Amino acid sequence: MSVQNTKSSLVTVNCGIPQGSILGPLLFLIYINDIGNVLPSKILKLYADDTNIFIFERDMESVAKIANEYMFKLRLVYSKQVKFEY
Repeated sequence: MSVQNTKSSLVTVNCGIPQGSILGPLLFLIYINDIGNVLPSKILKLYADDTNIFIFERDMESVAKIANEYMFKLRLVYSKQVKFEY
């Protein structure tokens, strides 16, 4: 990346799908296909490679609580399918 004549250093990426690959969209759809079985469909909107979760509550504490519950559910399902390495 270059911003105002300053370039970032190169870094090797050891995971993911190369951008522009033929398999990329198919693998994404396979990966994301089950999200509707984990979260209520009324709060979930999917379009192409964009996923939105809508939470409507009276206060931010309630929104945060529900969002954390949803993230916990997603983590349980997707951590079984994907190995997260740091």
